[in-house]
Amino acid sequence: MWRGIRLQLCLLLAYPILWFIFCPKDPKFIITDASLTQFNFTNHNKTLDYNLALNITITNPNRKAAIFYGKIQVASTYRNKVFSIVTLPFEPFGQCGKNRTISHHIPLKGSKSLVFGEREISQFNSETVAGVYSIDVRLYVGIRVFGGYFKTRHSNPSHKIDCKLKVPLQSSETSTNRFTFKTTKCRNDISLQTLKQRAESVQFFLGDSTVQVLLVCIYIFAAVRG
Repeated sequence: MWRGIRLQLCLLLAYPILWFIFCPKDPKFIITDASLTQFNFTNHNKTLDYNLALNITITNPNRKAAIFYGKIQVASTYRNKVFSIVTLPFEPFGQCGKNRTISHHIPLKGSKSLVFGEREISQFNSETVAGVYSIDVRLYVGIRVFGGYFKTRHSNPSHKIDCKLKVPLQSSETSTNRFTFKTTKCRNDISLQTLKQRAESVQFFLGDSTVQVLLVCIYIFAAVRG
């Protein structure tokens, strides 16, 4: 009995530690600039007119692993309402170790029919006065990682990368005088999701309670790793 308990404890400690040290790190997505020149909502016809441009930097932080990217879609939301979905006109590309790809001026422009409640309209009006809007950008990216110390490989055909932005309206005198866009790191949990699936796959052998503790360990190490 005690031998089994010690084995489980070793697995709990070894699995996230080995992953922390040896497995390839996730690519880093950063919004380095966001230019908003139009963001108008007309309540009587329920239409949002927008003109947003993004600069996105994608970095491979690994020395011994290559990352390959497939189709990239950019979805923009305001108050949990999607107002723009754009597929970037990129061919699939790869990054060798310690490489960086910079995409300048990705245009998101158009009009979208949206229905906001009174609370959302009040929040929109408040942000209009302030000259800064809370816009969420989600990237859907096909990613494949090859290499690392253990020659590991994992892939996800359409993973979600979340970027929560505070974007000043350039035409607003208030935002021009007081606010500038701050570089924003996006939330990326590709390996975390992969590890969660692997931990749940060994549930039969380790038991429910052990797997729950293992998942907690994984989340803690993921938070430390960043």
